[in-house]
Amino acid sequence: MTFPKIGAAALALATLASGAMADELPKRKPGLWEIRSEMSVMGGQTITMQQCIDEHTDANLMAEATRNQGDCDQPDIKRAGNRIEVSTRCRVNGGTASTHGVFTGEYDAHYQGEILTTFDPPQHGMKEARMTIDGRWTGPCPAGQKPGATRMQIPGIGNIDVGEMMKNMPGMQGR
Repeated sequence: MTFPKIGAAALALATLASGAMADELPKRKPGLWEIRSEMSVMGGQTITMQQCIDEHTDANLMAEATRNQGDCDQPDIKRAGNRIEVSTRCRVNGGTASTHGVFTGEYDAHYQGEILTTFDPPQHGMKEARMTIDGRWTGPCPAGQKPGATRMQIPGIGNIDVGEMMKNMPGMQGR
């Protein structure tokens, strides 16, 4: 399992918790969301994403995550008030990656979460990977930014258009 796959799994779990499953989870308010995440596998550096969403974006992200999840169990989702717990297990590289996330907040304005993925046996020397997420609605999407468009600011790299980056990744063209 490579870092991008760990990061993608964690972000997919974050998407699950931010409203992708209408029957079980709250929906994020349409508009521009700023999502700050800190991942232990990146030495605690903060990645900031800005994502324009509409009423369909979270469902579309969930469908994409499901299509790309590989050999994973269906997520177990528990909701109590504004607290959501999401757990899943994937079989990777001859072992398992178990992911558990806890999210809280008012999903029309702000949410936060913590995600822990544990590996058995350890993957690339890692027993676990941790991620914290803080998402805030900042207002309407800027003119010209389409729903689903995501821009990411990565320390030492700069600003990245995630859609353009995915087009250039093997196996991700056209997504």
